[in-house]
Amino acid sequence: SSSRLHSPHRPNLLLLLPAYHYPKMSLSSSFELLSFQRKVKDALQTVERTLELERKPQLAADVDHTYGAKYGLVNLTSNAAIIAYVNCFEKLGLDAAVLKSIDKTKPATLRFDSSTACKFLQEVKVDVPMERSYEEKEETTGSDASKKTTKTRVMKAVNHVKEFHWEVEVNWSISVYSGTSVEEKKVVKSRTYTTTLITQSKGGMVSTNLPPIELSISWLLQQIDMVELTSQFKVDTEDRDTKTPRRNNAVQKALDFAAQLRQWCQGIESNFFGHFQKHLLQKHNPAVQKPHTFTIRHLLGVNNQYSIFNPILPLMEESGPSDRDDGSNGVESKSIIELQCSNDNNDEHKTLLTSKDISKLLNEHVRTLEGAFSVIEESWPSDSSGDILSSSEAVLSLLSNHLRELSAQYTETMSYIESMMENQLIAAIGKRLTPNDLDKFVKFHNAKLLCPMPQPFCHAIRRPEHYPVGLLSIETQDGGNECIHSHSREVVATSNLKIPLSAATVLELTGLQYLHGYMNHRFGSSHKRHQLVARARQFSSFILVIG
Repeated sequence: SSSRLHSPHRPNLLLLLPAYHYPKMSLSSSFELLSFQRKVKDALQTVERTLELERKPQLAADVDHTYGAKYGLVNLTSNAAIIAYVNCFEKLGLDAAVLKSIDKTKPATLRFDSSTACKFLQEVKVDVPMERSYEEKEETTGSDASKKTTKTRVMKAVNHVKEFHWEVEVNWSISVYSGTSVEEKKVVKSRTYTTTLITQSKGGMVSTNLPPIELSISWLLQQIDMVELTSQFKVDTEDRDTKTPRRNNAVQKALDFAAQLRQWCQGIESNFFGHFQKHLLQKHNPAVQKPHTFTIRHLLGVNNQYSIFNPILPLMEESGPSDRDDGSNGVESKSIIELQCSNDNNDEHKTLLTSKDISKLLNEHVRTLEGAFSVIEESWPSDSSGDILSSSEAVLSLLSNHLRELSAQYTETMSYIESMMENQLIAAIGKRLTPNDLDKFVKFHNAKLLCPMPQPFCHAIRRPEHYPVGLLSIETQDGGNECIHSHSREVVATSNLKIPLSAATVLELTGLQYLHGYMNHRFGSSHKRHQLVARARQFSSFILVIG
């Protein structure tokens, strides 16, 4: 970017200087700190129950720690997120054998396909009893006048309805493939079933192939040591692009994957389950309705019926665990991917939870997942039942919802760590820095460092030995109307500048010529706007030429 300064009573010369971009310090406004703190504090009860007695983990902001501990916290929570992702993918069929069989030299993609095939079977007429009925009474009198007989005949109305029976085959699958070899994809989970749907109109049932929903899992596989089956995420603190524990290439790639994962799960919920509701369940309309045990509302709300522990938590301890990691955490992992143990026992990381603690939290995550699956298998119909909604669809809905929660929790955790550091910096400085503070800082130090010092760009418009007829300045548009400070020097003109005002009038500028230079500073994402302001005194005028 550049800045342009002009003076109308001097020829219009220009100096371009690159603007210096100061690093961005503020967080995205989408991060809700209080909501995140509430979720973590609700999970602390499970954490305290999972760890040893007299252990009191807290949110990282409530524990005194060093700057290096923030990098360790990012590494721990990122590895916990990776293992939690894999725990869910394992339930979708992406187990250790499949992970090892994927070609790591090519991009790997997880793909969800679904289709429905409809076939008309027959037309059936059904008699549906109506609530309306008619009564007819008939009285007969015998030989004896005192004897009377009454007969009552009740007639019920029946509605004749035509039903159209359709054979519908539904197929959905989750597969993985490398590169562009979609034909060689390996199906890890699928379900194919045939059911009969009944409609009261012959049209409307068509075969559909929903567009595939794909997720790149290359980044996830790069974070896993396939030999040891351990998670190995770590922020490179020596990288020149590493600014803070949150603002670095490693975390940014992790956040990008979390966003893509969330989009993949939302695609399954909106496209696949939305297709279920719109094209299948809603169109099933038999003349005699039978109550359904499970509906699409039960399917989409299955995540709210089970409490699944979320292990992605930015926790620390005041005193730190007494037994630090010594190369093996001593806890048998229930996940196919284990947490890589660290031998870094320096004082910077003494407030962090150990690998043993994180492994216990991840085991609790697996336990709650398996508990939810066992209840679903008992309460929902089996895959072979032929029902439209079975336990496989319930598990798919549960995992897609939970994966979205995991990715959102990881994104909020990274934002929380950056927010914590920002709040600590504001507390140390005593105020939140703004672009105006930077302008004052630059002006103050430029007055000491530069000779001659920059002067305000506010010039009087006058003829020699005459009273000024006006003022010209470049000011900010933020309401302060402060002038910018610029350098200025006189230049030797080889010729006068002539400007034709009309066919018969030419304006010749014979005054002194100056060159102005201005360096614009930017603070974070803020952009100050400037305006050229020309003011003429009463009963005075001048010509301003810009171009």
